[in-house]
Amino acid sequence: MPELIVTVVGAILVYLFGRWQGEHQLLYQRRVEVIEKLFDQLEDVNQDFYTLFHFYGGGQREQAERAAESFNAMQSYYNRKSIWLPIRVSNRVSNFLARYRQPFIEFTSAVLYEEELEPGYVEEWNRVWYAFRQESPEIKQALETEFRAAYGSWRAKFAILLEYMAASHQDQKSTSETNRS
Repeated sequence: MPELIVTVVGAILVYLFGRWQGEHQLLYQRRVEVIEKLFDQLEDVNQDFYTLFHFYGGGQREQAERAAESFNAMQSYYNRKSIWLPIRVSNRVSNFLARYRQPFIEFTSAVLYEEELEPGYVEEWNRVWYAFRQESPEIKQALETEFRAAYGSWRAKFAILLEYMAASHQDQKSTSETNRS
């Protein structure tokens, strides 16, 4: 009788573990696909805006159209597929897109419609472009780490854990500083 109970309990555990493993395998597989495409689209945005900005002058309508299309495609894809991303990465990408959407619209519109640029516009765009070039690799790194973690890399999972711990420590530190004030 005890052997029967052990066998039944073992069979139930194997079934539940198999089901859990299957569900998570599907989640990670889909997450990998979404991250891979988002990573590619971020690289397209980088390249298209670099080309537009680097050769900015007159008559760059094609580059401006391509840059606007790539940014819009990335944002649209993110909006439709963000549910598959871990919340931490989703928030980072969302903030990144929100921060650069309006400046990119303004810049591509100025190029497309050959608008008269206000004084200081080029300096402002240089500031935005420099910030984008600094932040873009961090977003790519976050996507790459999640991609590797979804494929089972223990190093990537450990890196994510350390990042969570550092963020938690930073949150506790800022909360305690706020409470002291």
